[in-house]
Amino acid sequence: MKKRKSSLPDQDYRYLFENASDAIWVQDLDGRILYANRAAERLTGYDQDELLDQDVGKFLPDAHSHDIAREVRRRLLAGEDFHQPYEQRIVRRDGSLAIWRMASSLVITEGEVTGFQHIARDVTAERQLQDNMRFYVQEVLRAQEDERKRVARELHDEVSPSLLLLIQRIDAISSNSRLKLSEVMKQKMEDLRVQTVEALESTRRIAQDLRPRILDDLGLIAALEWMADNLIKKHGIEAKVIIVGREQALSSEVQLLLFRIAQEALNNVRKHSDASQVEITVTFGEEKTVVSIADNGKGFSVPLRISDLAAGGKLGLAGMQERAQLIGGHVDLKSDPGHGAVVTVEVPNQGNRCEMPTPSQELERRLRS
Repeated sequence: MKKRKSSLPDQDYRYLFENASDAIWVQDLDGRILYANRAAERLTGYDQDELLDQDVGKFLPDAHSHDIAREVRRRLLAGEDFHQPYEQRIVRRDGSLAIWRMASSLVITEGEVTGFQHIARDVTAERQLQDNMRFYVQEVLRAQEDERKRVARELHDEVSPSLLLLIQRIDAISSNSRLKLSEVMKQKMEDLRVQTVEALESTRRIAQDLRPRILDDLGLIAALEWMADNLIKKHGIEAKVIIVGREQALSSEVQLLLFRIAQEALNNVRKHSDASQVEITVTFGEEKTVVSIADNGKGFSVPLRISDLAAGGKLGLAGMQERAQLIGGHVDLKSDPGHGAVVTVEVPNQGNRCEMPTPSQELERRLRS
């Protein structure tokens, strides 16, 4: 163990400190390293002797990393709670970048704050694997949406007109007195017409479910209102869309994400909730856009994690979270038996406005990731 001034106070702690598999270092209030263990040497590429007296700022590669460090320091000194561990980008001695998962705490000596202790683990490979998985999932979802759009377009542009033409020909045959159709044949033609009309309606419904043209043509709000109207007309569920704040232009990717999550939530309302009312609220804020779907149905018990819903067969609800995380958003689900359910999805606006997040926002984003 390498130290700069006084020795660490406890022999047992000193042994644990030096032999821990995670990097541990202590810094003073000015950011100078006082103690560092061997794992810190391995993670940074610097010898322990070289780490002593170093300013921790030299290991931070960019402005956002400095902002995160300042925000963590501010919260610790202010006594504010925040979720730990959090992630931080670090530059090694050889210039390569690493991602560390860190936990930080105050060092208090004789009742006074004298510095900070940090514990870190290199999760670079893990994060790269997660990023690769997100990329592949995103590509699969994009391919699925492209295929949905293609099939919906073909159903709308080719199959539906063909069925409509068939109905017209059936009508022409049935109304042609020169053919002198028997009553039996007229009934068969009428039955054929009914079946063809049903096929046309089913084709249009499937095309709309696959990819509503209203979403591409008129945007998210119009598509949500269309779904609410369908709930009223087809299922007798009183549904309405509420807009809070000034409507903002969202990217097509975000609109599609919010639509798909709302679609899944409303399908659950229709199939499982026994609800008579549902409200779809879209809130446009400065930092984020929020869509919530609240019903007055029978509700259910929510597991601790949304991902646990997959084990119970609720793959659609679990898939909402996966979709939201792809663009930095998250989904919250609240429900109790007998008290309805509320599904809320939040997505950040900075990706649409090309704005840089504040240090606090960036820390929260990394804490969630």
